[in-house]
Amino acid sequence: MPLRSGFYHLLRTGIFSGLVSGLILGILVCVWNLPLILEAEKFESKSISEKSNTGSTHVHYHAHGESHSHTKQASNSAKKTTIDDELWQKRNFGTFIGSILLGISFGVLISVWMALFPPNGFLESPSLSKAVLPSILSTIGGFLIFFGIPFLGLPPELPGRVSSAYDYPERQAWWFLCVGSSLIGVLGSQTILSYLKIHNLLKWTFVLAIFVFFVGLPFYLGTPKISENFTAPKELRIQFEYVTFFSNLIFWFLLSSLFFLFLKPRQVLGFK
Repeated sequence: MPLRSGFYHLLRTGIFSGLVSGLILGILVCVWNLPLILEAEKFESKSISEKSNTGSTHVHYHAHGESHSHTKQASNSAKKTTIDDELWQKRNFGTFIGSILLGISFGVLISVWMALFPPNGFLESPSLSKAVLPSILSTIGGFLIFFGIPFLGLPPELPGRVSSAYDYPERQAWWFLCVGSSLIGVLGSQTILSYLKIHNLLKWTFVLAIFVFFVGLPFYLGTPKISENFTAPKELRIQFEYVTFFSNLIFWFLLSSLFFLFLKPRQVLGFK
């Protein structure tokens, strides 16, 4: 197969796999993550309301306007429900679009990676048994680089933390540093394993040293110091970390498995 045609096939497979896995990720986020985010925002709104009400309290008495007041309150409640429903729909739509775009981006990345470091013999004669190991390695590598390793320094957090808007640039910069450094470490390790012709013991020593250095570099430089003043309870925050962890793990498992399954599906599944 010509190089251009082969890469086009890899790219098409990556886009399709990313589309499907991104759609599943969007469903998981809407079912698992968004309800926790909305719950945390209630605590945030309650905290803001309590702060704004701190001080003097004004009580107004109306001699004959009580029924009118109840009608206005019911109208405001209905209006708030409508606004909440519209906000929920917009969030779901935005979540699906963002997840699909994210899945396609990572699918393209896997395609490029496969073009640079093809598994031994898989592209020439793919099979289900040959697809298992690269699928597992791709799942572990992608998950660790883009979520697992940054998770150790900066776990995903719910809305409502004090000063979160002020330290956001610092946290974002550290996340990019962590992902970029880990990616360089994995890329360097894979390059040595694939192209450097030296003794195996020396080769694996280089690989281990490069991987540990680049993965540990962001932590050596220091993770951002963030405040521990949260409005949401600790149990809710821990639950959010768990569901985010598993939704990302499922996403990478699906993306990697579908990629190697859809690359040449008839041959991988054993059909002629």
